[in-house]
Amino acid sequence: MIANDLKILEKLHFLSIVTLGITASLWAIFATHYFIPLIWLFLLSGLVVIHRKSEFRMFIKRFLQIGGTLVILSLLQIIFRRSGDVIFSVKGINLVYAKGLMEAILLWIRFMILFVMATIFSFTSLFNLTRFLNSIYIPLNISLLFSTTLKLIPFIYFEAKRILWFQHYRGISFRKLSLKGKVIALKKLLYPLLMRSINYISFSGLALELRGYGIHEYRPLPGRYSLKRLDYGFIIVVMILNIIFLRL
Repeated sequence: MIANDLKILEKLHFLSIVTLGITASLWAIFATHYFIPLIWLFLLSGLVVIHRKSEFRMFIKRFLQIGGTLVILSLLQIIFRRSGDVIFSVKGINLVYAKGLMEAILLWIRFMILFVMATIFSFTSLFNLTRFLNSIYIPLNISLLFSTTLKLIPFIYFEAKRILWFQHYRGISFRKLSLKGKVIALKKLLYPLLMRSINYISFSGLALELRGYGIHEYRPLPGRYSLKRLDYGFIIVVMILNIIFLRL
């Protein structure tokens, strides 16, 4: 039986999530060896699993699907980076070089860190994001526009998935269609999806206008959004890990 979700990420201040994302991204970009970025990938993945244990199988499934796709892209680094010691050759033809293999592994880890960080950001509350932007004196119009855009992305995804389900139950399978048939079916998919998105945006804009947003350039949101003990402990742990990794 799967344990209950801990929902750690929802308890953290958005600044803690940003600190984690910036730190992991910097290590993934500037590291010359895959060891430390790989540790960050494991730590981020573990944080996602702890946050929602009930979605462990779904996360692993998506991780393997995206990871498998990225492996193919990473293999291009092995083909074109022909420097360093030769690791593998066939009949005197050098195929895999140490530098190319290292770059391929780093590229895969970098993309996977982006995927896991996107998953972590999807778990955080959009209201907390808006409060964070508002606390650093970002105009409310801009912060709400940014939050609404992020909210629109999963809406479009689920609407497209629902339309595909309707088409599937009507006996239309995109996999069995020819290239021309797929183009025609895609056009029929985009029209209702566009109409639903415009309808969603118009109702969201009307709701914001009725609440009086946009009257003032800066308007503080009600309630304080301050760091808690959990956030200080989380940020301190991230900083300690950075110091340890710098000494390695």
